[in-house]
Amino acid sequence: MKKLLFFLTVLFLSLPAFAQLEKGQHILDIKGDLGFQLVNSGITYSNYGGRVDWGTLGVEIGASYYYLVSRHFGLGADISYGDFDGGDFTWSATNKVDDTTHLFNAMLASRFTVNPDKRFRLYIPFGLGLTLARQNLYINYYGTEYSKKKTDTSLGLFIGAGLEFDVGHNGWSWGLETRYNTFWYDTEKIVKDAPSPICGDGNRRYEYMTFRLHISKRF
Repeated sequence: MKKLLFFLTVLFLSLPAFAQLEKGQHILDIKGDLGFQLVNSGITYSNYGGRVDWGTLGVEIGASYYYLVSRHFGLGADISYGDFDGGDFTWSATNKVDDTTHLFNAMLASRFTVNPDKRFRLYIPFGLGLTLARQNLYINYYGTEYSKKKTDTSLGLFIGAGLEFDVGHNGWSWGLETRYNTFWYDTEKIVKDAPSPICGDGNRRYEYMTFRLHISKRF
C-alpha cells in the first residue's frame, strides 16, 4: 500500500496541469509573511559601541501582478507594507532602547518559473524599485534621552525562491516563498543633533529575510 501511494503521488506531481502556465496569462498574488533583520540599524547608543536593532521581528503584507511574456518568464509589479519591531530592551527603569520601522515597497518585479507544465512549480522572483522606510527611535541611556521619527527613501531590491501548488483546475494556487530584501537608510537623518554617545554611520545598508504564504489566481 505504501508503494502504491508513493507511486500515485509521484505520478500526480509529474502530470501536466490542466491550468498550466501559458504565455499571455495574468497572475495576481496576495501574500503575508514574517521577517527579521540580517543587520542592525547602524545607530550607536552607548560608549561601548552598542547598536540599535531595527527589525528583530516583523510582519509584511503585499500583492503582486505578473504578465507572462513566455511560459517561463513573467513581468509585473510588487507592493508591500511591513511593520518591524527592533525590540524593547530595558536594563533598568531609566535605561531603554526601542526602535520600530515601517516599510513601504513599490517594485518592478519579475519571476522565472522552472517547470511551468507542472501542478507543483518552483519559481524565482526578483525585483527592484523604491523603499520608503520610517524609523521611530527612542533611547534612554543612563539619563541621556533621545527620540525622533524620520523617513528616508532609497533603492530597494529583492530576490527569492518559491514553491506553488495548483488547487483545482481554475487557476488558483497557493505556496510558500522566501526572499532576501535590501534597502538603504541614512542614519544621520534620525540622529542629527542627538547627544553623545548617540550617533549614526551614514547611509546604512539594511538587509532582511522574509518567509511568506501566498495565494494566487491566474486568468
